[in-house]
Amino acid sequence: MEDHQLNSKCNIYVVCPHKCGCEASMVACSSLKLTKIPQRIPQSMAELQLNNNEIFILEATGMFKKLTHLKKINLNNNKLSEIENGAFEGAASVSELHLTANQLEFIRSGMFWGLDGLRTQMLQNKDISCIHNDSFTGLCNVRLLLLYDNQITTVSPGAFYTLQAFSMLNLLAKHFNCNCQLVWLRDWLWKCKIVTGNPCCQNPDFLGQIPLQVV
Repeated sequence: MEDHQLNSKCNIYVVCPHKCGCEASMVACSSLKLTKIPQRIPQSMAELQLNNNEIFILEATGMFKKLTHLKKINLNNNKLSEIENGAFEGAASVSELHLTANQLEFIRSGMFWGLDGLRTQMLQNKDISCIHNDSFTGLCNVRLLLLYDNQITTVSPGAFYTLQAFSMLNLLAKHFNCNCQLVWLRDWLWKCKIVTGNPCCQNPDFLGQIPLQVV
């Protein structure tokens, strides 16, 4: 079932997904217990609000190929544990992606493929434990990346090298294994000076709670 609602900007009726609200350039589908993204999102929309639902998997359906005006996707407070490779195919116009408070445990290569224009990415998920060196491949326009309040223990060498437009990274966490594999990250943090929130060591014990930058 679909709802026909008046678009005040163009003074015409648009087909809005069932139970969702469409106003101006925003589709509001928050707090509806949805388990997947609704189909037939109006192509003129610039913002998609899907927070506070029960979406477990973001499937690669190709739906973003038709949403060429989309700028912001809010998927905060869902149950996302998997994002299929290609799920964001065609989403090159999206500049802001919110994925806070989900159940992602890792960031896999290809997970964000298609988000060529992304500038702001929020990933305060609580459960992410490792950042791989290809986790953010292709996201060369990201300026703001929020990774605080996760369970990150290690970051593979070069994981942030492709993020050449960086202006701020929040890595606040107290679970890092401060071994030789993190020397590159310490040096990179000193060099770039774009990090807010001091990432701290948990292991080994004698470095507990000491900021990574001063180890």
